Amino acid sequence: MKLLYYFLLLFVVLLGGYLFINNFSFDNESFSGFLLNTLFIFLVTCVTILTVVLLVLAVKRKSVHKGIMTIQEYYRYKEYNAD
Repeated sequence: MKLLYYFLLLFVVLLGGYLFINNFSFDNESFSGFLLNTLFIFLVTCVTILTVVLLVLAVKRKSVHKGIMTIQEYYRYKEYNAD
């Protein structure tokens, strides 16, 4: 239900922005162009943000300390794997 409210808010903001830019006159043809341009910019922005987030997560997963044992882990490992 919350998502529906967000979409409704997005629609109201888009419509309000269009009407404000065009001095509160509505024209179907220019509104279609405005909507297409706005949605294209929104899509590109979302893809860019998603790419940055995925790159940051990939770098965080690649830790410098991955696979390095602490001293306690090393001695426990040697204790249980002694021949």
